[in-house]
Amino acid sequence: MESLKISKFAKTIIMSLAEKKQGLLHIIEEADEKLTGLLIALATEYNDADHEYSKQELDFFNDRRKAFYDNNKVGSSTEEVREKVRRNYKNGV
Repeated sequence: MESLKISKFAKTIIMSLAEKKQGLLHIIEEADEKLTGLLIALATEYNDADHEYSKQELDFFNDRRKAFYDNNKVGSSTEEVREKVRRNYKNGV
């Protein structure tokens, strides 16, 4: 009989909450500073998911969105973005 392979992602879906917490605890115990910071940022964002934006913030987002669509430019390639970041970094921006 052929064995069925289940991905790690699929396994996490069928795990109980207690098993997920235990797995997460293991990851946290083994985490370096970078991963710890990422986990804290993720948890903070998750907890702030119900944040409501102010009118000023929404206006800013809408203005940026409108400017993007009015520009008629599709976007930049990955290399163009990298070059812009390099140039800005070099110029102290």
